[in-house]
Amino acid sequence: MATFIDPTTQYMCNIIQQEYSACDVSDALLKLHVHAAGFLPDIVAPLLGFNQISRRTVAPVSTLALVPKSWTDSSSFPQHLPRKSNIPQGENWTDYPSPGTIVLVQQPGKHVSAILGDIMITRLHHRGVLGVVADGRIRDVKSCTKIRRNTTFQVWSKGVSAAGPSLEAKPWAIDVPLKIGETWIKPGDFICADEEDQVIVVIPREHLRAVYELLPTLKRASDRVLEDVERGLSLPEAFERNPDFYSNYK
Repeated sequence: MATFIDPTTQYMCNIIQQEYSACDVSDALLKLHVHAAGFLPDIVAPLLGFNQISRRTVAPVSTLALVPKSWTDSSSFPQHLPRKSNIPQGENWTDYPSPGTIVLVQQPGKHVSAILGDIMITRLHHRGVLGVVADGRIRDVKSCTKIRRNTTFQVWSKGVSAAGPSLEAKPWAIDVPLKIGETWIKPGDFICADEEDQVIVVIPREHLRAVYELLPTLKRASDRVLEDVERGLSLPEAFERNPDFYSNYK
């Protein structure tokens, strides 16, 4: 499914990417009462080593859900997944995420196999996808590290594996809502993948403009609090001087 981003939305993404960290974005989402302040827990950038440039990417999300190999059309599916796979037979899911998106891929929670490795990551990169967030495991770390080092492609996961995806799971549905922890992520939401802070935050698409508008005020207040503390003020004193920021910490 193609993902169209209008120029205004792209501009807001660019500004957030260039000027604000994922923690800044999370502060804005906390102010907006978004669940978990948008944070996706336990997902890290395993390919990020020493002496590598850290990057931040803000882009819309595409999604893929894997299911156990034993499941069929007659299985009891979660309500957010279709009973019939929406990936055409004989085709590979890597041909479907839109260029300019970050792909969020989810495998069943207790599986030890990888969701994807260097072949799939190479295909996604060549199609113009900006990165992969695996709610599960990846493999081929050495080859994937080379891809990451030589491109702007980002790779995030909950861990690594030696086993290929077909050991336990099969791709089932693209562009479906996914739930990580208690947070729902919908196709077309936005991911802020920040290698410097080593965290990922999801911005619901309906909140993107509000986040964009809140960020300058919150960031200025945060910077002022830090400056006050660096000058020796206590936290209550610094918060009192910056009520816009302190309201997030009550």
